[in-house]
Amino acid sequence: MTEIHKPKIAMLIDWYIPGTKAGGPVRSIFSLCEILKSEYDICIFTSNHDLGSTKAYPGIKTNEIFTKDGIKYVYFSSDQSVAQRIIDKVNEFSPSIIYLNSFWSYPYSISIVRAKQQKKINASVVLAPRGMLGSGALGLKSFKKKLFLFYARMSGIYQHVTFHASNEQEKIAIRKQFPGSKIFTVPNINSAKTLVHQRKKEKGELKLFYLSRIARVKNLHFALKILSNIPSELKISYDIFGNQEDEHYWNECMEIIHQLPSNIKVSYKKELSFIEVQEVISEYHALFLPTLNENFGHSIVESLLSGCPVICSDQTPWNDMPQHQAGFALSLQDEVGFRNAICSLANEDQNEFNDRSKRAINYISSKLDLVRNTGLYKNMFNGTTEN
Repeated sequence: MTEIHKPKIAMLIDWYIPGTKAGGPVRSIFSLCEILKSEYDICIFTSNHDLGSTKAYPGIKTNEIFTKDGIKYVYFSSDQSVAQRIIDKVNEFSPSIIYLNSFWSYPYSISIVRAKQQKKINASVVLAPRGMLGSGALGLKSFKKKLFLFYARMSGIYQHVTFHASNEQEKIAIRKQFPGSKIFTVPNINSAKTLVHQRKKEKGELKLFYLSRIARVKNLHFALKILSNIPSELKISYDIFGNQEDEHYWNECMEIIHQLPSNIKVSYKKELSFIEVQEVISEYHALFLPTLNENFGHSIVESLLSGCPVICSDQTPWNDMPQHQAGFALSLQDEVGFRNAICSLANEDQNEFNDRSKRAINYISSKLDLVRNTGLYKNMFNGTTEN
């Protein structure tokens, strides 16, 4: 029998499973690998520890290629997670495509782009910025970022790179920084399933949750300030799930929490692995995430699939939620709108909430077309190798 040689894709990402702290990109890559591994030979190159930690994952081989469940992996130890070692290991795998999942990571993105320009790598390079070129993300540590982007344009190091935008918003953001660049627009993929679960809803009460990295770009402090102005007759709880990525920022949020009125109860819970997300959040009424920038928003998708309406900013791909009564997508300048959205949900009775919960599931189910999106990924990778 003739052996079938699959096209090889090297996927580079700073942190991956079993880590829980790096958020959406991990979920995107996991889901993508699950749908593509039958047709592509995939190897994931990542670090052997989680975001913000130096402790190695137990029971995982480091610094060598191994295979598990149809996917190859290389988990680099901290001393080996350096540009040249990663480049050498990627070349050892000899991929036809390299798929980068960060714009700012030096070892797992910038060094690969430079190596491509210097012809030290032969593979085609596809780069998914993961929202890092959006205006909200660029507004943080903006001077260094603008300086690098200026250098990148002047040096032309990205002229041999194909960009992957997950939506039209991100495509515009990429085009703004790199005019004339080749961009494929392909939605992110989430492997979560619809979960129908009726939760109890009392009029005048609302169980909200936050599910994301605790970082300034996710705008938790804004959410807390909105809660501080909720009318006293409404009882609101807000449970926070996520990695405390920035200790200074978390302390800033804690100061706001300590000043909240007695009708608002805020609790930090824990980090959630994406495997347990839906089961946990199905007990809540709504996600409250006024993010500065979200190129996809896995927590938004998983919330809607679990029948939880969403209150978020208009800096996500899901701005038509209000038209379908699945949630609220509001300008960050509209603090009154955020407050009214919370009050509106809090004042819903059981029947009204049940109807909105069904609408949330129907809305997101109509948006996620796995077969079509799988074809778009194949077109992107196949089109890249033809250049």
